[in-house]
Amino acid sequence: MPHSKRHPSSSLKTSLPLLSGIITGIVTGVFLGFFLKSVQALSGEKVYTLLLNVDFVPGLPAHLPEWFEFFLHLAVSMVIGIFYIWWIQRSGRPIIRGIILGALSSLLYIPLAPLSPRVPDLNDTGAILYWVAGHLLFGTLLGMCGKYVLAKKRPPVQ
Repeated sequence: MPHSKRHPSSSLKTSLPLLSGIITGIVTGVFLGFFLKSVQALSGEKVYTLLLNVDFVPGLPAHLPEWFEFFLHLAVSMVIGIFYIWWIQRSGRPIIRGIILGALSSLLYIPLAPLSPRVPDLNDTGAILYWVAGHLLFGTLLGMCGKYVLAKKRPPVQ
């Protein structure tokens, strides 16, 4: 029996790290959501509203339940998680790459803020600072999850 039939290729397993990426996305997405929800509750800055805002998506109703908007946020976070795990499996450096993704995702404030009257303005410095801080924490947690995933995939030292 050929070697490949006895031991199925692990290329699919390593090429698209679905389970690790999905779990990473859920953990980091829930963290970011709860962080921004707490910030909004304590400060009044509508950063959680901005995170869940889908007013600009054509075909969706004007008002959706919070749980559904949060699910959409988690779906995006899972896609980021899958991409992130795929990226670090090829290039390493999970912490810095996680922070890079967190910083890049914080830039979404710029196109999203003007799309709805329910969210903070582009000139709202407090909201911008909370948003960026939340996304840098999100990126740091991505990095910690990635470091854990990479450590679990290394063969034991003998």
